Amino acid sequence: MSRHAVPAEVKRAVLDEAGHRCAIPTCRATTTEIAHIAPWADTHDDSFENLIALCPNCHTRFDQKKEIDRLAVRMYKHNLGILNNRYGEFERRLFEVLAKSNERVFVLGAAGDLLVANAIKDGFFEDKHVEGMGFLVSGDNGFSKNFPMTFTYWVTDAGVEFIRRFASGADIA
Repeated sequence: MSRHAVPAEVKRAVLDEAGHRCAIPTCRATTTEIAHIAPWADTHDDSFENLIALCPNCHTRFDQKKEIDRLAVRMYKHNLGILNNRYGEFERRLFEVLAKSNERVFVLGAAGDLLVANAIKDGFFEDKHVEGMGFLVSGDNGFSKNFPMTFTYWVTDAGVEFIRRFASGADIA
C-alpha cells in the first residue's frame, strides 16, 4: 500500500490539539511535524488518535533514534486531551514555565484570578491574599469596593506534583 498524505482536517485537529507546538511539555518548539504514534507501516492508521504534533528534533528522537519511547508519546497525547479540556492557554503555559523554573510563588496582574481559576479549583495554586495595588470604586450611595490589581499565588504540594507529572509525561489524570 502506498503512503498518502494525512487528511488536512485531521492534520489541523492534531496541530490545534498541541497549540501548533511540539506536544512534549519540556520542548514545545513551534515548528511541528505530524508523527504517527503507532507506525504507519504497521497500522496504516492516519486517525487523530494515532497522530501527535512533534518538532523535527523530537520526531527524530522518537522515530529514528528511539530516545523517546512509544508509551511516553501515548501519554503525551493522553495528557493533551486532559489539558485542553480542563485548562486555558494561560494555565498551560504557566505549567510549562513553572516546570522549568521550579518556582513556588508567582504574581499575576489584574484578572489573574480568572486566568488560573481551574488550577485553583483543582488545588494546584493557593491565593495568598497579599495586599498590594488595588482599584477603589466608590458610589454616592455608600458603595465601596477595592478591586485587587495583583494576585500572589503559592504552588501547593499537589500543584508541584501535577506539574512534575505534566513535565515528565506521566499520567496527569
